Amino acid sequence: MNKEKMNYEQRLLHLTVAAGILFSVIEVMMAIYTNSQAVLMDSIYDGAEAVVLALMVFFVPLFYRPCSERKPYGYAQLESFFLLAKGGFLAAVTIGLIVGNIQMIVNGGNHVDQGLIGWFELFLAVLSAAILIVLMLMNRKVDSPLIKAELLGWKIDVCSSIGVAIAFLCANLLKESSFAWLSAYVDQIIAIMIAMIMLPQPCRMMKDAFRSLILFAPKDEVTQHIRGLADQEFERYSYIPTFYNIIQTGRRLWVEIYIQNDTNMINVTQLAVIQKQLHEALQDSYDDVYVEITPDIPDMATPNEKSR
Repeated sequence: MNKEKMNYEQRLLHLTVAAGILFSVIEVMMAIYTNSQAVLMDSIYDGAEAVVLALMVFFVPLFYRPCSERKPYGYAQLESFFLLAKGGFLAAVTIGLIVGNIQMIVNGGNHVDQGLIGWFELFLAVLSAAILIVLMLMNRKVDSPLIKAELLGWKIDVCSSIGVAIAFLCANLLKESSFAWLSAYVDQIIAIMIAMIMLPQPCRMMKDAFRSLILFAPKDEVTQHIRGLADQEFERYSYIPTFYNIIQTGRRLWVEIYIQNDTNMINVTQLAVIQKQLHEALQDSYDDVYVEITPDIPDMATPNEKSR
């Protein structure tokens, strides 16, 4: 089953990489033809994402390898590391493009064919929406963090392309107005706005990947969801959860729960049933989850301490 999912995820990633490269090539050609900084920014962003994702495709088989004593977390942290590197790379590219466009504004701006770019961006929006729908339908079978990150990118591409298209088509009307002098700066202003809208995305990606990489607890909503499911299971058998140790790194989730009861007697068969039921309940929301239930043994004083 894991091998089938791995192969399916690799096919999805290949599709995403191919689409990213195709978009980047088309945008580079249009950027050269129109000398547009906004289109150039889109092409660099898409190209950078495609290159990083292409590297990650080769590491997908590692993410499906089981844990071992030598590698207690498997290769799950490698995925977090790549997401952190990807976020940092995209953030650096975005900031560099913002600085470059500010310098161009200071140097007098840049005249472009705004009508042509507007219709071109509308075409990209339709194409991006089609790819997004295909990926969303295909991702239902694997629920991959990598594909989820790409889905977010394609959603932003659709919205940004529509926004850029509207902005350029509206700016094209300035040529016949008293604001015609603004035409030289529209391209750079739009490019900077796109970059500012996109910048939070890699920053959030870096934040989540960093938390996962250093084994921080997942977000509060994840923790509360797990606590709610576990509490329901333990109430049936009169066990009291005393401590939750929840770790999420990459696509893997580890849930360790310490328990006590009033009788201080532990029924191993009951714990096995609870563990199985909780694992099945969590699998509906988390693809790769491990559940452990541990009796919480209180600290006991040593004989020497008791005699004092």
